[in-house]
Amino acid sequence: MVGGTYGALARFGLLFVVACGAATPSAVGTDASVPDADAGRTLTGSFGAPITFATHAELASYGFSFGPSDGQFGAIPAGGSDYVFYGTAGGAASCAGSPGVKGSAFSFTGTLDHVTGSNGCTRLFGPGSGPQGWTFDKDYAGGGQIVRFSAQGKSGWLMPFHGEMWWQNPQTTDGKCLVAGGSGSKVECFYSSLGLAVSTDDGKTFQVAGEILQPSQPVSVFMGGGRNMHVGYGSLIVADANGKHLDNPPADPTAAYFYLFYSDSLATLPGVCANAICMGVARGSYAGVVAAALSGDPHAVATVFHKYDGATPDPWTSPATSDTPDNSGTAGKFAPLWTDTPSGAEVLYDSAFDVYLAVGQTTAGLFVRASHDLLDWSAPLSAPYAEAGRTAYYPTLMGETGDPTVGGAAPRIYFSSFPVGAFPNYATSTFEAVPFSLAWTP
Repeated sequence: MVGGTYGALARFGLLFVVACGAATPSAVGTDASVPDADAGRTLTGSFGAPITFATHAELASYGFSFGPSDGQFGAIPAGGSDYVFYGTAGGAASCAGSPGVKGSAFSFTGTLDHVTGSNGCTRLFGPGSGPQGWTFDKDYAGGGQIVRFSAQGKSGWLMPFHGEMWWQNPQTTDGKCLVAGGSGSKVECFYSSLGLAVSTDDGKTFQVAGEILQPSQPVSVFMGGGRNMHVGYGSLIVADANGKHLDNPPADPTAAYFYLFYSDSLATLPGVCANAICMGVARGSYAGVVAAALSGDPHAVATVFHKYDGATPDPWTSPATSDTPDNSGTAGKFAPLWTDTPSGAEVLYDSAFDVYLAVGQTTAGLFVRASHDLLDWSAPLSAPYAEAGRTAYYPTLMGETGDPTVGGAAPRIYFSSFPVGAFPNYATSTFEAVPFSLAWTP
């Protein structure tokens, strides 16, 4: 990849290298299936045939040097079969609106099947767009998934995003960190956390409101060493206090919550999570998150979410950040939502089956799990998805119902695909989508 962007490419894929080939999921410590209480049936799923949403040549013709999407992916309907999409990318010298920029959030256009344009290749926000004095996004800032909000007479869109701080590794001659998985590749060393951007003009522009989630270990544990800290890209779901799906906007915003999914790590956790990053969840009141996002106060933003930690009497009191502009403080602990395999995941509500779906990646391939309450997750609903000779990164679920935040009978999984061993050389990549069909079985 073009120099200077390399470290911004391997965000979530640094730990989860997906080796393509036949495999079966391992047994898990969660429920092995998602039961249908009315009929005693079990939810299963199957992957369909992939389509090429965009080739790198097409994306490069719009001015992108890498991505989109180098991470998460989202959309707003634009009428008919058209959408405005959001994802992370870099701007090449030919990028009309933002030439030469590092990993940033961009919008582009197309249908669910294919990209058609770049909206002028103008970034929405990027490194250093956070509040003055805050450093969580000073070297990388990119997101994609967006959800609407409406409360207190205000409405618009929220975008969680992945922010990074970089440093030089004294253990390597080039100052970079090795990519996990034994490939020998290196990237800029980074500590990541989640920020929140807000749009009040129908997704045309976004302003960074602040940091909403920090890893459980402070930046001092990693800064100056040879390990990166991956926190994912963030995924927002609207539900009640028990994890029951609510329409967005909810009828009563004071009884609703935004649930935020992310990745974190702690050596004291059980299972594989003792040595790898695993999926966690935080939440904040719907009205509180909206008020904080619009307040102009980054400290209000930094304190509006709380992590789930089942080891405490009140599992929703663990602070989501340290509320320190330089991430020098320690955020609260978290409880992993499953401990059999390492992975973060992106989450979607599926209206056809009244369940939540989470897509993630392991060394076996892409997987999908399901939940009724956002805390208890099933085993993978099918064998993992993999393509012979290729590697998949950054899977994101998107609804095929006309509302990208709500799935139907066959929601789509979008991901970046590379020849095995070629990641993160985006010149070799394709941006693909594969349907995931759900069904009840006896």
